[in-house]
Amino acid sequence: MRKELEQTYVPACEQCQRNKSSTARPTGPLHPLPIPDARGDSVAMDFVGPLPEDDGFNCILTITDRLGSDMRIIPCRTDISAKELATLFFREWYCENGLPLEIISDRDKLFVSQFWKYLHRLTGVKLKLSTAFHPETDGASERTNRTIIQALRYHVERNQKGWARALPLVRFNHMNTVNASTGFTPFQLHCGRQPRVIPPLVHAPAPPVPGTDADHATALLKRLDADVMEAQDNLLLAKSNQAYHADKHRGKEHVYQVGNKVMLSTFHRRRDFMQRGDHRVAKFMVRWDGPYKILRAWPESSLYELDLPGHSNAFPKFHASLLKPHVSNDDSLYPSRARAEPEPVFDPETGEDQHFVERILDRRRRGRGWQYLVRWKDFGPEHDLWLPGSRVDNLEALDVYLRDLGLHDEIL
Repeated sequence: MRKELEQTYVPACEQCQRNKSSTARPTGPLHPLPIPDARGDSVAMDFVGPLPEDDGFNCILTITDRLGSDMRIIPCRTDISAKELATLFFREWYCENGLPLEIISDRDKLFVSQFWKYLHRLTGVKLKLSTAFHPETDGASERTNRTIIQALRYHVERNQKGWARALPLVRFNHMNTVNASTGFTPFQLHCGRQPRVIPPLVHAPAPPVPGTDADHATALLKRLDADVMEAQDNLLLAKSNQAYHADKHRGKEHVYQVGNKVMLSTFHRRRDFMQRGDHRVAKFMVRWDGPYKILRAWPESSLYELDLPGHSNAFPKFHASLLKPHVSNDDSLYPSRARAEPEPVFDPETGEDQHFVERILDRRRRGRGWQYLVRWKDFGPEHDLWLPGSRVDNLEALDVYLRDLGLHDEIL
């Protein structure tokens, strides 16, 4: 009896699957991005900020060549538009390095805007966006951002001013530092030589090298090509080592199939829960949402697309580390737990099928009004839906919800 309870009854408890924190190691192996074939073919973009305002700027745009040959640190503002971002990219990167084949970024509102997508569709540049709540996809930008912030700590004043003036020096030092993955400095891969620094180093005059100027130019180009190929080999080795060490701390991945139901982690969404300013704490928030059905699967990259009813604005693709299998109830063994989705009730006044609202769970500000999260009668949490205030203003459930908050007289 005890074994049966441990193997079938307890794991299928819906409330336990939502509220219990996971103690297992994250699943899904590390999938490094392919090594670029040439310098400037693949770049990563990201924003650092918001930062304390300095010289009219409060944010930093970073553009990093994934082969390690160049990096740009551009001061900007958090309220720039997609058109202004395109102008910055043209002026700071295209005029120096030309057009890349692909751009890797997170899902910032500027990178997912229709203007940005249409612009790169016209230019033939492929946009690769990271999955939801998985910054490991854009590792090059994340590592660049971390290095920049660390370097700026040495230059900012006590009132946190002066960081904008320090950006050129930070970039120069970064470009003149050997990259642990490539084994070369970005200057070496970009220019074929190291820059002269202040003060200049004085060496004894080198003996003349026999040969013509054409021989010297050919040797320089061959050496630059050899450095780039060696950097590619070093990057491949570094990515293999990173994947090996990362996978040692990850559990075996559960491979899901299309149609399977999974639970979705709420770990990265709890910060939104805390930022609403209504004195609630994330400690009491459920740890998992769902169950959600898998619509498409890419197991070779640990990526899955979920059916998210009621979350039309949410990006539906998630890494396997944010998912866990949903354990369904065995209705033949435990019929009291069986949940049958009720049929809709026909409303003769509207001529439409309708469901009943059981209660209102939450609310959020949208524009000048509010949206309310409703729980449908006899449905599970996976069917909860955000509705505008105009859709629920005549419901008794809204009166109960506002009365519990002490806001019964509030205007929707």
